Amino acid sequence: MIETLFHASIILNIHCEAVFLRRTLLSLDEAVRFAQSKGLRLELVAVLDRTDDATREVLSSFDLGSYQGVQIIEVDHGSLGLSRNAGIERARGDYVFTADADDLVSYNYFHDIYVAAERLGSEALYFPEYVIGFGFHSFVCRYEPLINVTPMTFLQQNPYISRVCAHRDVFRRIPFRDVRLSPGYAFEDWHFNAEAVASGLDIRIVEDVALFYRQRPGSLFRSAYAISVRQIPPTRLFDPVSYLKISEPFYNHLAHSNCNDAGSSAIARDFLNGKILQDLAKHANAIDPSIVLSRYRDERIPAIRNHTGFSPLGAAYYDICQVLGNHVYSDVFLFPFMSRGGAEKYFAALMEAISRIDPFCNLLAILGGDLDIVQWMDRLPPNVTIVDMSLYGRGLNRDQRCLLALKIVESCGFEARIHLRECPFVDRFLQLYSAVLKDKETIFYRFNDVVRIEKGRFITVGSSMGHISEHLDSLSKIICDSASMISHDMHRVGTQTQKWHHLPASIEAPAVLPARTSDAQHRILWASRLDADKRPSLLPAIARELHRVAPQMTIDVFGSSVLEAFDARQFEGLSNLRYHGSYAGFESLPTSRYSILLYTSLQDGVPNVLLEAMSHGLAVVAPDLGGISEIINNEETGILLPSLPDDDDMAASYAEALLRLVSDPDLCLRLGQQARTFVKEHHSPEAHETRVAELFQLQQGHFQHA
Repeated sequence: MIETLFHASIILNIHCEAVFLRRTLLSLDEAVRFAQSKGLRLELVAVLDRTDDATREVLSSFDLGSYQGVQIIEVDHGSLGLSRNAGIERARGDYVFTADADDLVSYNYFHDIYVAAERLGSEALYFPEYVIGFGFHSFVCRYEPLINVTPMTFLQQNPYISRVCAHRDVFRRIPFRDVRLSPGYAFEDWHFNAEAVASGLDIRIVEDVALFYRQRPGSLFRSAYAISVRQIPPTRLFDPVSYLKISEPFYNHLAHSNCNDAGSSAIARDFLNGKILQDLAKHANAIDPSIVLSRYRDERIPAIRNHTGFSPLGAAYYDICQVLGNHVYSDVFLFPFMSRGGAEKYFAALMEAISRIDPFCNLLAILGGDLDIVQWMDRLPPNVTIVDMSLYGRGLNRDQRCLLALKIVESCGFEARIHLRECPFVDRFLQLYSAVLKDKETIFYRFNDVVRIEKGRFITVGSSMGHISEHLDSLSKIICDSASMISHDMHRVGTQTQKWHHLPASIEAPAVLPARTSDAQHRILWASRLDADKRPSLLPAIARELHRVAPQMTIDVFGSSVLEAFDARQFEGLSNLRYHGSYAGFESLPTSRYSILLYTSLQDGVPNVLLEAMSHGLAVVAPDLGGISEIINNEETGILLPSLPDDDDMAASYAEALLRLVSDPDLCLRLGQQARTFVKEHHSPEAHETRVAELFQLQQGHFQHA
């Protein structure tokens, strides 16, 4: 153990700051001499990490005689955190001050902070009251203690800086993380401060002390900000149980107090007129003339506080942590919402399969979008925890919701499989944080591209292919419900093709079908989302064509809009076209009244509603697009029509196929029976469960599907 010989050690990290280093040394020297005049013994530990010759020469030529002890060590880390740790390991002072080779400090910096630490106790971090940014970017900030800042602020920003003082034992208990410059995590100082708060340390501010913080275009901070995910590595502070315990008193005080940061600029700028700060700035100006306090009275220069008052993001995370508790999740799903649709049933079946294989697992669904209709939560297994951002973060933007999702994954899904459903929320999540997902099993689910009709042609107007290409290195698997989609992607990508996998949908076919009603042969069912991509606009034209030839035939429409509102008034005025509103799942439909399912669409993978209709023995008429041909073998398991861009031609084709089925009851019955057999053989829950176990390397044991 290193003997304590000094009141404090100054750990000065040096890289390649030759042009600035001498001014830093002059500033430190002034502050050291002042402290010594008050009876303090200080040592300097200079840590040279991949330092160039010019910087080394500036250091060697400077007279360090004002220090009672000097250590100069060379390291080859390329990491500020590891370099700080190396210096701290050699420190012989009771307290440690971190320092950088381009900043200046007020002449009372070491003395006043040390005296405050001795008076207030060793279980705290100590920061200066004033931080004056100068150089490339100017600002003035007045710091406030943790009791005002609150731990909740750490979720979205570092409310303090890297220049910190604490007892040496604190740094030994909480070393800096190795967060070197990379596209991943950053900001070892932010992480250190958060870990300190998580450990129960207080954060104190020492009045009338200033740091003059040099702003450089090529600084390490700016470089890290530019290329990293702008977030810190996982920290104990954001563990739900810890976060609730530490934040509770602040949350209870602030959540209902209408606190805000109004007047922050005025409050921060007021202290510029204080005599003490003017005196400190005058001494700094003598060392570096670019520090001129009067310039900061310019209203164009930001004057801020690190105290932001109530943090909506931190409060939202607090509410979410109350839901999460101490659960650890094996699988985390990121969805936009859980509407009543085929994709939702696909994921519900996947969750059920995982739960059957491992009944003791915990699953988490994070819903990042807003949906004003009732969501399909009751379809999820009971071991699924739901975090709906529309409840906890209604006023938060998408980036803030993505940040909350990241913190959830880091804190209670650290070994979880991450399941991502393609949507704007997930696209943004990947864009922001894919660099830190590389060590996780991250699965992206791809169903279909977005297609529209433009000038008589099908045009793809939306595709997740760009996101997949950009983040392919961070994705472990891309799962499709359609083999056709995989084939199309392989044609376009041609690399890392082993990541694409096929997982067909699971359908529980009814054991016994009820008898059809006497008029079922003439009644046609249409059930889907009432959105433009499902092409419901064809229905009036189809109905008119049917009425002209077979007026006894009727089309019953079930569904509601989720993404793009469709005006159901278009269905009015036609006696054989009836709109019945939304429905609560296919099993809620009166399928015994129908013998035919009509399916219209512009785009698809393998539609769940087709599989459900087939499992109920309905004869299906559908367009040949996406993966539909994988389940509809024309004249065997249904009628498959060419997908045509012209609405009139497509409507006429549908009408012709429907008339054929109505006029040939035996064909209609045979197609329905063969379709039901196909679903039971290829899409059973048992086959699905086996495929899920294979995909995710889950051990199937005694908990098989009954």
